[in-house]
Amino acid sequence: MTQDVERVVARLAAPPVTGVSAGARELMHEIMAGPPEPVRPRPRRRLPLRLAVPAGALLAAGAVAATWLLPAAPAAALDIKEENGYYVIQIKDLYANPKLYEQQLRALGLKVTLRVVPATAAYERLVFPTSPDHEYLDEIKGIYPPGPCGRLDGCPVGVKIPTTFAGVADIAVSRKARPGEKYQNVTEFNAKGEPLHCVPYLDRSVAEVRALLAGRGVRVSEYSVAELARNDDGSDLRASVPDDWHVQGGFLTEPGVATLSVSETPMDRADLDRYVAKYRKAYGCSPA
Repeated sequence: MTQDVERVVARLAAPPVTGVSAGARELMHEIMAGPPEPVRPRPRRRLPLRLAVPAGALLAAGAVAATWLLPAAPAAALDIKEENGYYVIQIKDLYANPKLYEQQLRALGLKVTLRVVPATAAYERLVFPTSPDHEYLDEIKGIYPPGPCGRLDGCPVGVKIPTTFAGVADIAVSRKARPGEKYQNVTEFNAKGEPLHCVPYLDRSVAEVRALLAGRGVRVSEYSVAELARNDDGSDLRASVPDDWHVQGGFLTEPGVATLSVSETPMDRADLDRYVAKYRKAYGCSPA
């Protein structure tokens, strides 16, 4: 029996745990320093003195040590509240592992996947749901705060999903990209929220537009050439083009880096006028 008890004590007497708080350490010392329970004498036999530590104290100490060894519960990546028949979902951590989002949504019984993808400034926080069950898409809504917004499609701060949602959906939410991270949602760099919004640049020379971008902290990494000016191998990307070529458009590929769409010849005047009219209606200003 002595050997059995010694094995139990040996298991509890684990090596000291590092990183334990002062409060937890004091609690353990109080437990281990507590007065031993009286031991009834037995005829013709004495228990070793080390076994006089109360069994209750040993179990309590073991429980404290086990608590120290448990991994911390992962912080919730989503803040979810139930309001007026909807799950109101706000993303607390835009850079969390998507599996954390999925775990919280599955716990609510929702067959919904949430992805957060890097996007240009115009699309930050854009909520874009897709689903094979198209009839359910109208039930998923972005949450928009009051007041003006300097980006496309408003400035949503979250998403609402009915508590009775029975479909399958994938929701992509755009976020700010880290330095060097490629954008997955892009638009022309003259869109609302982009570096050349309301700046006339269409059909201007490559040198002029490159200077406009440089003044806003953006460099040009490559040029997409028009059909008539393609490379001999049929590709349309070049590392450089003549400064006097004409710019027909452009977009950011990552923070501070742009691609220009260019041509040797000026834009057709009718095409340019149509584009300017469309742009002015959409953004309230002219790009050319």
